[in-house]
Amino acid sequence: MAKLSKADKIKRAFFTDTDLTLEDTQKIVKEALKDADYGEFYQETIESESISKSKGEFRSISFGNNSGGFGFRIGQHQNVSYSYANRFDRKTLENAADETRKVLKTGLKKHASDPEVHHETSMYPEADLASNMTPAEKIAKLNEIEDYIKTLGADIENIQLGYSASSKQVHIITDEGKSLYDSQPRTTLSISVQVKGKDGTLETSSVIIGGPENCLGVFDKEQYQKAAKEAYDTAKELLIAEPAPAGAMEVVLNQGWPGVLLHEAVGHGLEGDFNRRSISVYSGKLGQKIASEKVTVIDQGDIKGMRGSIPFDDEGVPSRKNTLIEKGVLKSYMQDRQNAQLMGVRPTGNGRRQSYQHTPMPRMTNTYFAPGTDDPKDIIKRVKYGLYVKKMGGGQVNITSGEFNMNATLAYVIRDGKLCEPVKGAALVGDGLDVIQSVLDVGNDLHLEKSTGTCGKNGQQVPAGIGQPTVRIKQMKIGGRKGPKK
Repeated sequence: MAKLSKADKIKRAFFTDTDLTLEDTQKIVKEALKDADYGEFYQETIESESISKSKGEFRSISFGNNSGGFGFRIGQHQNVSYSYANRFDRKTLENAADETRKVLKTGLKKHASDPEVHHETSMYPEADLASNMTPAEKIAKLNEIEDYIKTLGADIENIQLGYSASSKQVHIITDEGKSLYDSQPRTTLSISVQVKGKDGTLETSSVIIGGPENCLGVFDKEQYQKAAKEAYDTAKELLIAEPAPAGAMEVVLNQGWPGVLLHEAVGHGLEGDFNRRSISVYSGKLGQKIASEKVTVIDQGDIKGMRGSIPFDDEGVPSRKNTLIEKGVLKSYMQDRQNAQLMGVRPTGNGRRQSYQHTPMPRMTNTYFAPGTDDPKDIIKRVKYGLYVKKMGGGQVNITSGEFNMNATLAYVIRDGKLCEPVKGAALVGDGLDVIQSVLDVGNDLHLEKSTGTCGKNGQQVPAGIGQPTVRIKQMKIGGRKGPKK
């Protein structure tokens, strides 16, 4: 079968059942945006499916869900107008363009924008949900996974499985009339194992696998068995874990998912809209040393195969590698087109939206600590007494102050450079600036999570890549249920 061109893919996905052609749409959009400073036509279709199982019973089975629509935005200085619809035809589009143009003011000079060089390749392969496995085969796979988990131990009280997959097609027409297309598959398998101790205590641990791929990855035997074993072993550790110590102490954060602390406590504060309004703790600090020289923070949307990767953002601006902090010095903020223009800088490819019903705003893609040179084993050996956070949960952050409260799902006490007893219930309390100023060591073991990570902001959710190497922090406040036992 001949490979489809980009234009053919767009026509097949969006112009099969409409009285518009791609060329007609480009003409209407370009004409409507001719006096705007920024804006775009954004279009999407999403096909999704999901299965969940708990206590041996299927709780929900859903296949063949389809949704989609378009949004049309016009921006001039701080004025923004947005229209969207789930119906796509000439009359609807022309009405949206006419209504949206009403925001434009006469007599204002249009701001020139820099020409962009667009990626023509997707960050991951296209996926057709129906082409790899039938619904019956997917249901059978969940039964197979459940049967395997039961063999791990007689102390398993409950098993919860959740499979979800989607295939999102995105089409953007820029103010230059350029038509961009991307296909974004996402598949996840959540495995949750609950175990029961001899005293009747219950503990649960979950592991999520998958990412921007089709279902074959999560149903791979080696992958799901490894994830199930990890969930079971962690639940067993939590059964014997003691209450976490409390007080100020040295902390070592494991590679990977503990990077959620960086995402929440630092990343959001480096988004352009907060800094344009001077409500971030990082506002007005460009060019200043704000962190340890060990700290380099990067947001990078063009890493192939990662959860937050995109060839271009939801405004049509190419994604790229943005160094936010370099050796402790604040270098840049993450920008969408509106905030970049108002701040007199270039957009960085970080304009993102949840769906066609939402306007874009500055958001992270894949945000991480750049790897250092320290061996993770040596990092732990340097700690006389402290806490090693192996698994991080969720938490809260105040963008204005940078203060956060994050939960450690599973941690270990460090004594004389060795990992000792497991502990649970630890809360990491502090502020982002203190944390990045207190970084002592950064490991050489960078790991980015591609299976999980969803960023929330102003009611919108978008996929985000989260990660880091092993990081040692001089001191953090730990909220626990007992005093330190050194």
